[in-house]
This record gives sequence, structure tokens and C-alpha cells, in this order.
Amino acid sequence: MRLAIADPPYLGRGRRWYGDGRGHAGGRGRPDRHDEAAHWDDPASHRELVARLERDYDGWAIAASADSLGLYLGCAPDARVLIWHRGNAIPSGARVANQWEPVIARIPPGRTGRAGGPAASDVLTAGISTKQGFVGAKPTPWTQWVLDVLGYDPEVDELHDLFTGSGAVATAAIGYQPPPEHRCAACGARITQGTAGRPRKTCSDACRQHLARRTAARRAHSLRTRR
Repeated sequence: MRLAIADPPYLGRGRRWYGDGRGHAGGRGRPDRHDEAAHWDDPASHRELVARLERDYDGWAIAASADSLGLYLGCAPDARVLIWHRGNAIPSGARVANQWEPVIARIPPGRTGRAGGPAASDVLTAGISTKQGFVGAKPTPWTQWVLDVLGYDPEVDELHDLFTGSGAVATAAIGYQPPPEHRCAACGARITQGTAGRPRKTCSDACRQHLARRTAARRAHSLRTRR
């Protein structure tokens, strides 16, 4: 699969945070400053990004702000919306603090069902990155979570980081290990584990009963041989 992660300047915040606006990147010489950042203040730029991802990739994810959710869903109405709860978000002047961001995701064909790979949650709770000099850098758990949702397999998939920025996404992807694949102890079929509770050992009630009978038979045999 060809997969992509896109973390562009958020709509309406490009010039402010990465150009010559009044945000953190306003001073020249900052590593996250970009002279063309204002390009991303135009909604058309984000629509073009979605069109490119839909055309060139099997699966993708876009980091976005809450107030741009409508724009993205207008371009890809059947895409999946994930929630990043960032508990240590930078305080703003608003009375109601914004502590979440959406991630718009196109999960690759064949990886949406229970048999498509290990289970993943559509919600992540992780603090924002403290990487100095890059106000929009994503923390390592964010990248690993997105890759889990996309079902990324580093041995067979091709991954593109479309906005390299701080390099945080690429660095996290290099060290990424897919969640372990669980197999039924009775029949060997793949098991999709839930995000809570005890891990399942079998894929169905029939296999659970079969495993229980097999275990009981082994114990009985062991007792007989001891006698």
C-alpha cells in the first residue's frame, strides 16, 4: 500500500504561526518559519491536498484543526474522523479551552474490517510535543497511533511524510513496530483484540470450548501418567 501522513499548516493559521504574522514563527531565523506559509490560509489549498491524497495514495491521514473539519469532510465525506485529545494544549484567550484536534483518515481498502489487522482506537490522549522551535510538531504517540489506524506494515507498505517540518513524524515512523498479531489458541485464526479488557485467546465460543476440552484432556492424561 502507498500511505501518506499530511500535517500542513492549519487553515487560517499559516501566516500567523509560520510566516510573518504574530505567532511563534514571526521572528526571522526560526526553524519553522516558511515564506510561503500563507498559501495554506486559502481553503482551496487544502481541497487540492485532499484531491492529491485521494488520487495518489491507498490510505492517508491529515492533521487538522477543529474549525476546518467541515471543509475536509466536504472533500472526503466518507473519510474517518479520529480525535486527538491533547491535555496540555497551549492556553488561549478563549473562555472554553480547545483541547482536541481531528485527524481525517482514509483507511486503506481491506483494512477496515475485523480481519484487516490489530485493533486500534479512534481516540488518542497524548500531550502536545515539546520539541523546541517547532510549534506544530506532533508527539511520537500521535504518529504511532495514526500508523496503527492505517494498518501500516513497514515491511510491505510505502509511507510518505508530505510535510517534513521538524522531522518528528519521519523519526517516529522509523522506530514504529506494528501491534502484535494475535492468533486463536485453538484454530490459529487471526484475532482482533479490543482496546479494553483482557486479551482474547480464542476467536469464537466454539474454539473456546474446544480449547477447554483439549486442556482438560491434557490434565487428565498428566494425572494418569503420574499414577
